[in-house]
Amino acid sequence: MAAVVQPSRRTVLRTTAAAGAATALPLSTLFWSQAAVAATSGPEQIHLQYGRRPEQEMTVSWATAGSVKRPRVRIGNARGDFGYTVQAETRTYVDGLNQVETYTHHARLLGLRPDTSYVYEVSHDGATPVRGTFRTAPGKARAAFRFTSFGDLGAGDPTWSKSSINGVTAVHQVEQFAPLFHLLNGDLAYANNNQYLQPQCWDAFMNNMAYSAANRPWMTALGNHEAEAGNGALGYASYLARFELPDNGTRDYAGNWYSFQVGSVLVISVDGNDIVVEDDASIDPVTGQSVYNHGYSQGAQVRWLEQTLSRARHGKDVDWIVVTMHQFAMSSSASSHGGDIGIREQLLPLFDRYSVDLVLAGHDHDYERTHPVRGTDPGTLLRPAVVDDDLREIDTSKGTVHMILGGGGTASHDDVFLGSTDSSGIPEATVRTQRLTFKADPDATEKATWSAVRDPNTAYPYGLAVFDVDPGTRPGGRTTITVSYFHTPTATAAVPFPAPVLFDRFTLHRNRSDSWSDDRHGLVAAGANS
Repeated sequence: MAAVVQPSRRTVLRTTAAAGAATALPLSTLFWSQAAVAATSGPEQIHLQYGRRPEQEMTVSWATAGSVKRPRVRIGNARGDFGYTVQAETRTYVDGLNQVETYTHHARLLGLRPDTSYVYEVSHDGATPVRGTFRTAPGKARAAFRFTSFGDLGAGDPTWSKSSINGVTAVHQVEQFAPLFHLLNGDLAYANNNQYLQPQCWDAFMNNMAYSAANRPWMTALGNHEAEAGNGALGYASYLARFELPDNGTRDYAGNWYSFQVGSVLVISVDGNDIVVEDDASIDPVTGQSVYNHGYSQGAQVRWLEQTLSRARHGKDVDWIVVTMHQFAMSSSASSHGGDIGIREQLLPLFDRYSVDLVLAGHDHDYERTHPVRGTDPGTLLRPAVVDDDLREIDTSKGTVHMILGGGGTASHDDVFLGSTDSSGIPEATVRTQRLTFKADPDATEKATWSAVRDPNTAYPYGLAVFDVDPGTRPGGRTTITVSYFHTPTATAAVPFPAPVLFDRFTLHRNRSDSWSDDRHGLVAAGANS
């Protein structure tokens, strides 16, 4: 670990690279209180994130082209009456491969009113303010709301590797569906595929995302492409400088995983890079070694996850648990990374024990959802066991539904799935059971008994999922989430915003937790078939 103190009126602690090798700084050391040099270039890349209490907290984040003085946010009501100003904290890092310095700013807004619209202005000395709006969450009182999700977005411009103009289309579609918040399931900018322009690729991505994220929180999960050579021991320096995410109670891993609650829905973001055995991140051009983060937290993330799940399922205010992560336990894509044994070993038992409802992933660039699963089939590679085959009405107190939503807008897309090799008609799937060489193919196969719905339409390779939460009307009664997956054709210069088309719709249901029945969450059956 290395810290460089810059001689100026403020102290800047920044990541560096000695001879191209990766170094790291804890997130907490990347803060400095105020820039010293005024600038006239304005704020850009504006985006919102929830704090731990989304009904009362919102963080406004942005970037500037250089050091600025007194970065700040003014807060007002829907009429535009501004009441107070919050000074921002600034983070900076130097990209380890090209030595470009990035300046980001984060203003935490506290004490907000639940379910209330606000106007805000982002500025610094010498700059024209930039205005935006947001609405706070409804609080822990049960309420109806909508959220959306996809993974694998890209910078939205085909001049960047792994990016296409469908990345722009996808951001506009989020605004079209107007969710309260959006979940981005990893692989954001693909900056590590543009190694000597990593910060510039991030800038393009963030400016594209801002079209939506300046109006509503975009809550992110780490993907393999967020691990960048030269940017800290884990490669996360750029990601952690740009996003201010809810606290997870750790000093060294702040921002890597977290949770937040909206209404009766608990959302948990997991860093799959810590869990999976797959070796699939950046290659350091100096050392020739890949950034491989498996096991870096030494179990801290899994311990935190179990504590978070246990607390939620033994309380009265959480009905739904949604996990967002990048990698997955199951996929039958023909070009799949493979269902990862690390996830099956470390996470699925917790998802079963605490009756997680939904797991939202990306990684494969297609759409697939599973039947509800719980426990494992004997004599298999921990293959998740199907508990029900109804495709439209699903009781998630009996099993967890996993969804791959990898069609955000990256240039590459899959949408070709494996078929059956025998008379059973059950498709094949690949599984990864061990660490192999960088980007190696999965090493095992299984029957995809768990696969429920796949989208093989290569003319509609992109898409997003919309989740409409209905809290129900009475304690202990039925609550639902209606899930709608819309796929989209490839955008063109002539048709940059093709209309999303409904492909799959189903309803999840369970009983609310404000009844103290012992089996209200399906916990009694959590060990079935395991």
